Amino acid sequence: MKKNGLKSIIVVVFCACLCVGYYYYLTQKTGGKEQKLSEVEMIISKDLEASYPKTAREVVKFYNRILKSYYSQEYTQEQLEMMAEQARLLMDEELRGKNPKEQYLEAVKADIASYGKEKMTISNISLESVNEIEYKTVKGSECAYVDVDYFLKSKKNAQRASQTYILRKDDGGKWRILGFYQ
Repeated sequence: MKKNGLKSIIVVVFCACLCVGYYYYLTQKTGGKEQKLSEVEMIISKDLEASYPKTAREVVKFYNRILKSYYSQEYTQEQLEMMAEQARLLMDEELRGKNPKEQYLEAVKADIASYGKEKMTISNISLESVNEIEYKTVKGSECAYVDVDYFLKSKKNAQRASQTYILRKDDGGKWRILGFYQ
């Protein structure tokens, strides 16, 4: 009777090990695909039509992910163009009108070259908390003011820059970047 009990325990432990092993295999298989995407690829693959950021803070946060990638990631020319288009999708119609696609892309390239020449990178970006965002109604439009601090590093020194983003709700209720100032 002891032999049958011991065999049953061994069979149960073996089956449990197989189940745990199979579960581990499945989680690593799907997790591996997600981990292989770079930040640039994640930015480009975000479908802003289907999952547009819901708050003004989230819009600025995604825009800043794009900015940081401009200056600190390796990418192809095509990927740069796609990131710039994602950034333009976050802009209000008025700002997009002032920044046509080609003109905006050339300005981004010039900024990237300037940062590259100085060997400058954005080491950290700090957005104000949800409670600190200022909301106002301006000329009948709902607006939000989001402050961001950038910590920049170069070969010569480190510095901090602050910027306030002005966002306006569009007719669809989505927050769009209207402008910014330092």
